[in-house]
Amino acid sequence: MQQDQSLDNVRLDIEAVGFTLTDDLRVSVLDALSKLQRFYKGDVITADVYLKVEPNQRSNEKHVGIKYGVPGNDVYADESGDNWYALIHSVVGKLQRQLEKRFGNHTNANRANLDEIDPASLV
Repeated sequence: MQQDQSLDNVRLDIEAVGFTLTDDLRVSVLDALSKLQRFYKGDVITADVYLKVEPNQRSNEKHVGIKYGVPGNDVYADESGDNWYALIHSVVGKLQRQLEKRFGNHTNANRANLDEIDPASLV
């Protein structure tokens, strides 16, 4: 199942493989990605979310992967386990650390200040 959504001008693609995506899980993904936007104030182009159930002999293991499209190289994180919500939280935490490492709080702070400047006042 594939669903295209919009998250503040970000092209969002949620793909569920091996199961039907519930509204509750979709809302959880959207909430997690909106929280991630608070840690990176730059341009986000795409967010691709992969949710997959991998059946094996012991149990049905769940897999979550998120590719966050930012200028330069995209950031990607994934995790496997048995709880969708814990996996989403873990993957978003990994993405947050990657964004902070790459762009740093200093870059994000300057970006926020530049966005607030009125270009007409610079003339």
